[in-house]
Amino acid sequence: MDYEKTGNFIARLRGEQGLTQKALADRIGVTDKAVSKWENGRGFPDVGVLEILSKELGVSVTELMNGERLDLEKPEKTAAQADSAVLETLRYVKQMGRRTVGVIVIIIGACLCLAPMVMAGAGSSFAILILGILVILGGVFMTSNKTFGISRIAYEFISLGAIIAVIILELLPNGVVLWWAVSTGELNSTFYSYFDPTPFGMAHFSPLITAGLTVVSAVLTTIALIVNNKHHKLRNALFICLTVTAAISVCPVLFGFKYVTPIGVFITAMLVVSTISRAAANAKK
Repeated sequence: MDYEKTGNFIARLRGEQGLTQKALADRIGVTDKAVSKWENGRGFPDVGVLEILSKELGVSVTELMNGERLDLEKPEKTAAQADSAVLETLRYVKQMGRRTVGVIVIIIGACLCLAPMVMAGAGSSFAILILGILVILGGVFMTSNKTFGISRIAYEFISLGAIIAVIILELLPNGVVLWWAVSTGELNSTFYSYFDPTPFGMAHFSPLITAGLTVVSAVLTTIALIVNNKHHKLRNALFICLTVTAAISVCPVLFGFKYVTPIGVFITAMLVVSTISRAAANAKK
């Protein structure tokens, strides 16, 4: 969708009707700044505004989206223009969905970066800060339109490789830590693997759930590679599964930084890498 072309089209039609940006904005219920943004190619009217705007400017929605009037003398060209408008709309919706997820990821990363400043504890504070920076970078990547020329299959393998790395880390015996009070003011720690049910039995649920979802993600990613590009629902379900897994893996920080281990930080980082790679693979045709 060519924002600049549509913006010039809106500006020309507005001028033909002798309307100022403010007058047009008042008629369709938006601000003059919104109209200015559209005409400068820095944005596009919301779906709820398109029909009203098209009526005020005396054109169809398809013409508005294409940034030009339809050639009624050539039906085949008109149909092609209409198809192009529909396809561009679908791409726009998909792009906006990806950007929304990216913004959410950036917010999560910012919260991780701020956590060491507002919570007591230390040990893994620096690791949490680094993880937050990585998450922010991942969110920035998701909000961009670039995939740096890497093929979809390559992204698939990057995602799977990161998941395999996570499973290996989860099998290590010092990924989860529990603290026990042995006397007044004295605590001792005991370490477990993510697959050990002991922490789960002590109400520390996230490690075992993370491990289980990681295995599920590995299986689904393998299936996605086997069926190639045939099942979009599977790929979307896999992205959701990875996103949830990454979010759950961060939960130990809710108990305090002393419950966060370096291995746990690397697990979350690898899950973020896998999720971003999956998003990039899904965005590829």
